Amino acid sequence: MVWPTSDQPVSLARPLAVLPEPLPEPLRVLQPVTPAAVQPGAPAVGETETVCNELFCVDVPQGWEAEIGETYLSFNHELDPVHTFLTVGVVDMEAIVEGAGGTWPVPPQETTLAFWSLLEDADVGEFERSARRVGGAIKSWGTHTDGEMWYLLYPIEGSRAVGIEMRAPNDSWETHADTVFDSLTVR
Repeated sequence: MVWPTSDQPVSLARPLAVLPEPLPEPLRVLQPVTPAAVQPGAPAVGETETVCNELFCVDVPQGWEAEIGETYLSFNHELDPVHTFLTVGVVDMEAIVEGAGGTWPVPPQETTLAFWSLLEDADVGEFERSARRVGGAIKSWGTHTDGEMWYLLYPIEGSRAVGIEMRAPNDSWETHADTVFDSLTVR
């Protein structure tokens, strides 16, 4: 490979060297990875399916494969089942707050911050922002080791709440999270 000297012009229109194909093993490690190839974008929401257990129901866009438990619903998307994760479950806000070192009771906004602090303390997530929704639920945005993450905390009574967590490789999946968040019905 010929490297230009400081007095030679550099053109980005043509490569300085042509690498052999396939790349030798040591160079294969340095080969750039295209995020779109690894991280599929979300399909359009389109039609939804209502999925319920005895405690709550949500509308889920097509492509999400469900596991239904007594106190939770868990999903992975068929497009990328390893990197897409959606769960709806009963949560104990008092346990979240106290687990993060706080004292109960606190408002739902502070419970949401405590939830994210637990993820941050474990080095698996990072809080970005949150917003109060009509009805008192708190939607929050952040990142997770899997990519993007959205969390909805929907207080029910006392320290009981429904938590909806969605993780996906990129922010194109937020429309799926919002569809589920907006459809939550507590029985």
